[in-house]
Amino acid sequence: MARPQKFSVDQILDAAGQACVEHWRDTTITHVAAIVGAPTGSIYHRFASRDALFGALWVRSINRFHEGLLVASTIDDPRDAMAALARHIPQFCRENPHDAKAMTLYRRVDLVDLVPDSMRDDVATVNDAIDVALRDTVKRRYGRLTDRRFRLALLATRQGPYGLIRPLVGGDIPDDFDAICVASAEGILALGD
Repeated sequence: MARPQKFSVDQILDAAGQACVEHWRDTTITHVAAIVGAPTGSIYHRFASRDALFGALWVRSINRFHEGLLVASTIDDPRDAMAALARHIPQFCRENPHDAKAMTLYRRVDLVDLVPDSMRDDVATVNDAIDVALRDTVKRRYGRLTDRRFRLALLATRQGPYGLIRPLVGGDIPDDFDAICVASAEGILALGD
């Protein structure tokens, strides 16, 4: 009979997130083991490699981040939805510093090649649902979806706000960045009118 597991996957990932804030890309399995209070072998029993562990943390953090984006995209007024999408980024990163820092560990296109085969599809398709939601919001905002308008919306609501706050991720993100991100998004979105 197998022994019950003392540490859950979420406890290990929580410890990895905490270690990531302190050590970022230099975080080791040993750092995580020290925080969770487990031997490194227990972590390797669950995650075959460092990239498997931190890839799982990255996917979990991205999925948590996407929850708010999906909610924002359902706001009835598409202009308000776009503003909420842009505002979500600094708010999420401020309220969830461990997840925010973990999201900076990898670029999705690079991580696909680093994780075990069993995780590749999760990494490769992680943005699919929010891309569909953004396309719908773009269509509602402009009346018609075009590639250019989608690219503008992607820049306005994700890439731009994230670029503005990325240097602050893991630390204090001032509240005025919410308005800065929204103002930037509105300016970019106006290019599609």
